[in-house]
Amino acid sequence: MALRRAFGTDVSFWQGNVDFRKMKKAGASFTFIKASQNVWHDKKFQQNWANARESGILRGAYHFFDMRDGSKSAKEQARYFASLLKGDMGELRPVFDFESPGVNGYPTLPDHDTCVRHVYDFMNTFKKEMEIYPMLYTNLSGIQRLTPLSQFLSTKELWIAWYYMKSRTPKIGSWPRWRFWQYKTTGDGRTFGVESNGLDMNVFNGDEFNLYRYANSLGIARKPLVQTKIARSEAANDDPQTLLEED
Repeated sequence: MALRRAFGTDVSFWQGNVDFRKMKKAGASFTFIKASQNVWHDKKFQQNWANARESGILRGAYHFFDMRDGSKSAKEQARYFASLLKGDMGELRPVFDFESPGVNGYPTLPDHDTCVRHVYDFMNTFKKEMEIYPMLYTNLSGIQRLTPLSQFLSTKELWIAWYYMKSRTPKIGSWPRWRFWQYKTTGDGRTFGVESNGLDMNVFNGDEFNLYRYANSLGIARKPLVQTKIARSEAANDDPQTLLEED
């Protein structure tokens, strides 16, 4: 049997009610849950956070960074995100979601210097609040816009959005390595326990054993994590992106 990367999902209120036990039974090892945007929390965050914890699936929280006119500063957004995670940071590194503004309803792209300042301020403010740097979620365009921060970011973790279904590995520009890869937005939502038809699908850069080893190394879970074996349903994900490449 071929070795496979651990795979998982990411969800927000757009997915409606989520059955995380069904998600885990379908083979997902982890899920990233939207916690906040600007300085307001996702409508489903508290419910999703608690239900995912009860299911035993590994959890990571993410903040969608808002750069629209009238949004709070990067430092204020980082402090708000941190405030939602005090007492329960999950099991996976929290995420700073930095997306191409033109794709998400922004009228114009901020200039490069502004983007660099936002990312630097957010990541350092969150580190000050929570004693851990967040992982950066972005795409190849985002990496290119943040070129002036390459040295600073090279020691940080990357969750890359790369949707070329023929790829077995994502393109990450000058970044030395990737930790998670969002490889499609068209997963079968109903199979994985969400109300929406579509679902973002992701893989970890390693198998499930190494996912748990990584999560334990972070030291943020409230107790040591033990990998649990469950019977995978017939709906288990067999996308080629989940296959581990041979050395």
